[in-house]
Amino acid sequence: MARKEKSRWGGIVIGPVVMLAAMAALWCNETRFDYYKAAAKTTEVGTAADAKPGSNFSLTGSMDPELTYSGKYVDSFTGYLIVARSAQVYCWDRDKDDDQVRWSMKWMSSVESNSRNSGIHQQCSSTSLHPSEYRVGELPVDSQLIEFVDAYNPISPSSLTLSQAGTNLRLQPQGEYFYLSKNRSDNLGDERVRYTGIPVPAVATYFGKSAAGRGVADQSHRRRGFINQIIQDSGNLHYIVAGDRQTALASMKSHIQRVKWIVRAIGTAAVVVGTLILGSTFVGFLFHIPVIGPIAESGMFLVALLIGLPLALLTIVSGYLASHPFVLAAIVTGIAALIYWIRKRGKASQQILKQDLDQQYGHQLSDEELKDLEFLELAQLAFSDAKLDTSEAKVLSQWARKHGWDKAKCDAMIQRAKQNRGTEAAAESNDDHLQNLIRLAMADGSLSSYEIRTIRKVSRQIGYDDKTIREMIDRVRRGIAPPTPA
Repeated sequence: MARKEKSRWGGIVIGPVVMLAAMAALWCNETRFDYYKAAAKTTEVGTAADAKPGSNFSLTGSMDPELTYSGKYVDSFTGYLIVARSAQVYCWDRDKDDDQVRWSMKWMSSVESNSRNSGIHQQCSSTSLHPSEYRVGELPVDSQLIEFVDAYNPISPSSLTLSQAGTNLRLQPQGEYFYLSKNRSDNLGDERVRYTGIPVPAVATYFGKSAAGRGVADQSHRRRGFINQIIQDSGNLHYIVAGDRQTALASMKSHIQRVKWIVRAIGTAAVVVGTLILGSTFVGFLFHIPVIGPIAESGMFLVALLIGLPLALLTIVSGYLASHPFVLAAIVTGIAALIYWIRKRGKASQQILKQDLDQQYGHQLSDEELKDLEFLELAQLAFSDAKLDTSEAKVLSQWARKHGWDKAKCDAMIQRAKQNRGTEAAAESNDDHLQNLIRLAMADGSLSSYEIRTIRKVSRQIGYDDKTIREMIDRVRRGIAPPTPA
């Protein structure tokens, strides 16, 4: 794919445009019309007369293997539901990246406007060809807005006869193409046309709406807009699919899943590319700085991945949940139930621990007493080496301020902790103080991140590592875990 000329302002504009367009495509892809589900809900009928006018139905019947219709460059096509004609021209592609201009000759769908392609005109065009009407059994089906999910097969030029228009163009079979030579040594301006088609199946199933005894497109969910066109989401139910109803439905399910994953992959890549274009514009300011420039340039792709992939994933998940409200409701209900269970379990643990602490201290402890005791245990740990260093004093001071204590109370409690540490029994160890500190901190039903950080700061000063602290917290939790209901 040719890259457009980059510029500082162009990157600032193009990057976000690519990102937003890709995210819009990802969202539309997740909320697209599900023609498989719509087809599965149709009423199966045995004959066209059984279909209720205005209702969606499906009918399985045989098809004419000699279905024939004319083509522009060939006389006719026989035995194909639809034919795709792809025309290409061999011309110059101009690719400019910063100050570098690269020229290459390649097959393109149209002539690129540049100085080297001056005078080159494309004579052949791409399109799709189909009959004006289909018949599934005895049911006439409009070809307007018809869609298919079965695979296209290459059509060999040797099986086709050129029309007068094709002969006048001097098209010649060459491999899988009809080739149009412009008789230049470098082949510039040469054209080629390739045909692919979906073979007419012996038996097919039609899904659509009944109107005046015919099968027509149900457009009640029709999608409009450029993005929907790009991701091939018409919103119409008007399909002819090979096989009986169950086989056809399986093909439709496989097809929509495949299309969704293709759009997801391309859309995600486009989000990353858009992020890269935008980021590269700003990184361009650093390119000429020694050392920093090369590092910034090489790291930009990684940054684009780190930003673009989560954005794309978030868009996909959001779109999916928006189109599946029952899944969203189930997730919300599950999260709410989990939160309720955690809170209920926390309250049960708190009650057990509070009763244990009340028994340990000989009376029912108030919330203020719990905080006092927690601070004393924290300070006594800090005094394990008989002195209070600057970092430990800072942690204690921060704890006191967080709980609304004034300096006088903080100093008094520190002095009390020092005295307790000096008169405590020799059997009392740092492990005892740490375990009791954790129990007091958890007496409110939870152990906050601030409390964990404070405990770690003081405990590290006296030689405890994070693993030991985690094990101590887990041991306390297991000790107060409420019994599991029978």
